[in-house]
Amino acid sequence: MKRSFDTPGDLMPKNRKKYIHSVGATARVKFVKNGDLDYTGIFEGADAGLIRLSSAAKPSKSQPLAPGMGLKFLRDNVDSANLVSMFSVDGQPGNWNFFANDFVNHIPEPKGLAVKVLGAKFATATNLI
Repeated sequence: MKRSFDTPGDLMPKNRKKYIHSVGATARVKFVKNGDLDYTGIFEGADAGLIRLSSAAKPSKSQPLAPGMGLKFLRDNVDSANLVSMFSVDGQPGNWNFFANDFVNHIPEPKGLAVKVLGAKFATATNLI
């Protein structure tokens, strides 16, 4: 997991298989400031970016939709600034509306057994789960 989080640059590391969120839709986005506020972090010095929307796994009757979102803002002379978020690794059972719930970057602790294992794997790279 740390390789996914810590690899510099904007290219996926060689020989890395993507097991979750492997299929998604990507589009260009533009960050528009709200008033005279000074933004920091991902929004500092960038307005052109990419968004990627995907589900953690292929939804089915036994696998609920688990929406996720990634933002990448491109910046001059430095790596892009990135953010990933989702509602829950447990998904949203019975709800097929991709935008039914708020996306957060501090996801709640998993409830299901299979996703508890996944959550433990995430926790090897970040304590924000």
